[in-house]
Order: sequence, then structure tokens, then C-alpha cells
Amino acid sequence: MNQIVHDLQSLVVKGRSQGYLTYDDVNDYLPDEDVNPEKLDNLLVALEEKGIELVDKAPGAPSRPEPKEPDLPSLILKPDELPKKLNSDPIRLYLSQMSEIPLLSRREEISLAKKIEVTRKRFRRTLLACNYALRATVATLTQVYKGELPFDRTIKVSLTERLTKDQILARMPHNLRTIEALIERNEQDFTLLIRESAPAGERTVARKSFLRRRRNASSSWKSFPCGPAASSR
Repeated sequence: MNQIVHDLQSLVVKGRSQGYLTYDDVNDYLPDEDVNPEKLDNLLVALEEKGIELVDKAPGAPSRPEPKEPDLPSLILKPDELPKKLNSDPIRLYLSQMSEIPLLSRREEISLAKKIEVTRKRFRRTLLACNYALRATVATLTQVYKGELPFDRTIKVSLTERLTKDQILARMPHNLRTIEALIERNEQDFTLLIRESAPAGERTVARKSFLRRRRNASSSWKSFPCGPAASSR
């Protein structure tokens, strides 16, 4: 655990000194096999709190040469150029032509898989920072818990979170109450923020509390490993 904290601190220090982190930096931090959801969540929280931007490549860095695309027309054989057996079998024809197109290397596949997972998590956290989206999601999950909406058709469980349907349902009443309390307190702070007669000092405190609770509400969804079916409604 200490090593994980140390690695995260080193990454944050690098990000603050540069003003950004690249996906390659993040990929090096995350393990190749079995990405730990908590480790990824801690990373995203640290990036948000420190205001570190995540970019595809370092500013000013030379662009990587794009891999040369194969000449697809030259790969497509004419019917009279194919053996009779292959010509009569569309599956064999498809496999024959696809075998000529280079595939991703294992390193490229792992790198893209990590980028997809990081981007998915960032999108969900950003979406749930919107009060409208957060309220809509809470309302949907409340209906699921009450049996008014079917679980399997509403929630797409993420296998990387290692939580079963029963475990998610058991956590719902506790986490939903927590999130509803955060929403209510944030509404009180927002009312204070837009009140022109409120002292500047109180509005500053309210703004900090508002932003902190909004991050906490986004982080609370670690217990709801939901896919787009639930979070985008």
C-alpha cells in the first residue's frame, strides 16, 4: 500500500511540475493486468484536486509517425483470381483478406484498453458533477432498488469492479441516502452562493464546501459500478 501511495505522489509531483500528464504517464502507473478500480479512482481524484490536465501527448512533442495503412484495394482479389472453393465460401474469403491487415501488438492493445478505462471513468465523474445528471441517476437507481425498474435492463455491471448484483443492491440504500444528503447540502450552499447579500467570506467557504461535496458525490459511485445504461438516463 505504501508503494502505491508513493507512486501516486510521484506521479502527482510530475504532473504539477509539468502542468499536465500524458496517457502514457498514466498507463505506466496502472498495472497491465487487472487494473485496480480503487487505484484508478484515487488517481482521478488527485488529478481533479490538483488541477492536472490529462493530454494525449506532451505539448511540443514530435508527432509519432502514423503506421502505414495497407493498400486495401490491392488486398481485395477479383473473383476470377480466387480458387473456386474460396470464391464460393464468403467466410473463408473474409478471413483470407483480413489476414493481410496487420493487427495491434499486445502493448498497443493494453495501452488502448487502459486509455478507454481512464476515459470512461473521467466521463462518468464529469457527468455526475452536474446536479441534473446526478439527480436523474439517483432517481433511476432508487426505482431499481424499489423494484420499479428491472436491474439487468437498467444497470450494466462493470466486471472490473468485482461486485455482484446482490452486493450492489445491498449497498444501494446506504449510498443513496449519503448521496441525497450531499445533494441537499449542496443546494443550501448554492443558494448562499447566488445570494448577493451574503458576505464574501461565507460565500468563499460555501464554494469550497460545494466543490468538495460534488467530488465526494462523484466518488460515491465506486459502489455503483454502473455502465451507461444507468448513468446516462
